[in-house]
Amino acid sequence: MKIPPRDLFLLTLSGLYFFVFGNWILSLTSPDEGRNAYAALHMLETGNFLVPYYNCEYRFAKPPLLYWLTALSFSLFGVNEFAARLVSGLAALGTALLVYLLVRDFVSRERALTGALVFTLLVHTWFEARALVPEMLLVFFSTLGVYLFLKGRKVWGWAALGLAFLTKGPVGVGLPLLVLFFWKLAQLRRPKETLLWTLRLLDPKGILVFLLVGFWWYAAMLHHFGWEYFYRFFVWENLGRLTGKLSEHNYPLWYYLPFLLLSTVLFWPVLYGAVRKVKENLPPFAWFTAVFAFYTLARSKLHHYLLFSYPGLAAFLAPFVGRGYLRAAALSGVLLLALLLLGAKAYEEQRFTPKAVSVLKEEKPERLYFYRVENSALVFYLYRCIPFLERPSEAEPGSWIVTDEKGLRAFKNYEVVVKGREFEGEQFLIVLRGDD
Repeated sequence: MKIPPRDLFLLTLSGLYFFVFGNWILSLTSPDEGRNAYAALHMLETGNFLVPYYNCEYRFAKPPLLYWLTALSFSLFGVNEFAARLVSGLAALGTALLVYLLVRDFVSRERALTGALVFTLLVHTWFEARALVPEMLLVFFSTLGVYLFLKGRKVWGWAALGLAFLTKGPVGVGLPLLVLFFWKLAQLRRPKETLLWTLRLLDPKGILVFLLVGFWWYAAMLHHFGWEYFYRFFVWENLGRLTGKLSEHNYPLWYYLPFLLLSTVLFWPVLYGAVRKVKENLPPFAWFTAVFAFYTLARSKLHHYLLFSYPGLAAFLAPFVGRGYLRAAALSGVLLLALLLLGAKAYEEQRFTPKAVSVLKEEKPERLYFYRVENSALVFYLYRCIPFLERPSEAEPGSWIVTDEKGLRAFKNYEVVVKGREFEGEQFLIVLRGDD
């Protein structure tokens, strides 16, 4: 698994630039980053690393591995944006190294560096590597599992899937196995032999390692919370998203196409020729297609679900990207990312969250509520629970309220203290005044 020092240095340098540099420019965003950061900070502050909390409630939505690693990052680098997002950045860098190994061992030894750099230059990865969400960590462990299984190292492959299971749940096992099946089918072209090969992956020692690595935390949660946890996580969060019963993100079948086109913008001239020669490098294309099709058919869709298709896409494109073109794409990528970071800095100056945090830390209001909106980043930065106001009439004079433009209409006598933009829309911090 060794990588030549020159290639390792180049990949590390490019990974730090494309995946880590400037990850501190934007303050944390809502809802996911704030929730995940608070859960990690709460673990660090309380010493309770078993049960995740957010805003004075149990956080059953996600498993704990991202929280644990973020808490470790906080303890090493302080509680700040760099530390919060570092786990995702390093996971992206690790995935690029895995793509190198994957291409070297199963596609073309001469194209290993090209494949890894193609992954690094997929624009979508730049954003997700700078986000405190579990997707990039999931991609790393899932890709590691696929690589180890293809190398015949079943026990270690199941250990990697155990960590993927601790990162995001069942999808960390099901999708890598799906990818392995279609990779082997593309390689063998015989469904019966492919099915037998896939079934042989169910090695008893490997399954035991998977349970020891990946399932013990779930067992502890089920023991502690019983049916409540089982339903909230396995039924509601996982099965509900797959079937559309949890209807927060139901989008049309073509939803992922714009994200794919934007992500591959640096390789548009290469795509047509590569697809025309798809039979020359079919297994990695099968990886990409399996993941893309799975999430396209799933009822619930989010752009970052697409990330696990990118290692396969990069490995597929590797033989079709010439060195001269790769240098031009890399230079364009450096400039494009620099422009995006400058844009992020300008946007941060208009944002609501940093301005509201500054005011609220100074004022320390006794009564602070959310109405119609939830800004989870405030919960993290203030490290306090912020209840939701069900009815405006319940708020007393002197209450501070975070709301949106429609929410302002529910109040009569108030002062706008802060207003600013967020990705969800404009938000306001108001303080209620007594009747004149």
